[in-house]
Amino acid sequence: MSSPPRFSPRSFGHARASLRFLLATLTALGAGTATSADLTPMSLMDAVQSAERQAPELRARAAGVTAAEAAVGPAGQLPDPELVVGLQNLPVNGDDAFSTTRDFMTMRTVVIAQQFPRREKRRLRSERAAIDVDRERALLTNEQLVVYEAVARAWIAAASTERRLALLTALQPRAEAQLAAATAALTAGRGTAAEGIAARSAIAALQDRLDAARADRDTARADLARWLPDLGDRPLGAPPDWRDLGGDPEALVTNIAHHRELLAYDAAERAATADVALARAEKRPDWSLELAYAQRGPQFSNMVSVQFRVPLALFAARRQDPLIASKQALVERIDAEREAAQRMHGAELRKTLTTWRSAVDRLERYERELLPLSEDRADATLAAYRGGRGDLTASLRALDEAIEQRLAYTDLQNTLGQAWATLYFAFPTERTP
Repeated sequence: MSSPPRFSPRSFGHARASLRFLLATLTALGAGTATSADLTPMSLMDAVQSAERQAPELRARAAGVTAAEAAVGPAGQLPDPELVVGLQNLPVNGDDAFSTTRDFMTMRTVVIAQQFPRREKRRLRSERAAIDVDRERALLTNEQLVVYEAVARAWIAAASTERRLALLTALQPRAEAQLAAATAALTAGRGTAAEGIAARSAIAALQDRLDAARADRDTARADLARWLPDLGDRPLGAPPDWRDLGGDPEALVTNIAHHRELLAYDAAERAATADVALARAEKRPDWSLELAYAQRGPQFSNMVSVQFRVPLALFAARRQDPLIASKQALVERIDAEREAAQRMHGAELRKTLTTWRSAVDRLERYERELLPLSEDRADATLAAYRGGRGDLTASLRALDEAIEQRLAYTDLQNTLGQAWATLYFAFPTERTP
């Protein structure tokens, strides 16, 4: 019979080391997978959808919708009944003082009272509560589009700063080539020390602009992180086609009545109209019913009472009519505010559309002519200086112009993107997230 395996500290140590190695390997693989997932480029629409799930502004508006929906049912219900318990006609002097049974007028009463608002009034209250739901939903839709635009603008600003940094970084070899050419010319006796200093100054100036571009990039990403707290170092994806608004640009102006900022006005006007109807309904009185049971002393009979109450609108000219006029004035105010808002947003939309069209045309000109020409000039002047047919001043000037053109190009890209975001998210459509 073979003996059982003996415990060996060395074999246990090897097993424990193997286990640690296995755990470390699995942890590294998991971390690598998480890191690769976190570094997946985030597109603009990904950012919008992620922000929609996290924005506290939208949670607040959604809670408003829930609250309004919960108030619809109770709005048309009867008021709660009232219970009144009392002691009537209690003597306070004489032989029967403070006795609840000896005087025939002393009664212990229990009263149940119920108000009965007219059916039309309850219906109007239910309709008014339902209109509040529509208004809250319109405000939620508006807030969603506001968040979409804000996130898109922050994403576009961050992408523009990264594009600017990349374009400026691509010019570093040219600046270094100028310095090398100036150094070679000075060594060969063709150049001057001033030219070498000028070339070094150009590199320093480019480096300063790169530092400023990095700061702008970090600031823009911080703004984007307001909407995306888990953004971290995740890169941004390729931008959408900012030349495409998803439809006819002129249709935006003609459909201004459906602008997101005007969505709540329809519900607000209907609510004001319902308030007018409710104010008129107050001229037709409600009624209430009271049932009372009175218990007297044992030698007397108990009693039951029934009462009906109806308020009399005898002074409608001083009470109900002014309130009706007040509610009607509110309807007129909302209508005027809607017209003013429609004019304002229509003018802003036309200005933004003009900016968008101008940026589209100018961006095409930059890509087709200005950027290639500035780069060709920088290359040509540097080649001429290297060949001894030009001076460094012209080459430095051409490089500075190339830098300015690239800065202007990225600014124009940002302008186009910002205008696109304003126009794209101005109206509720099925293509928005």
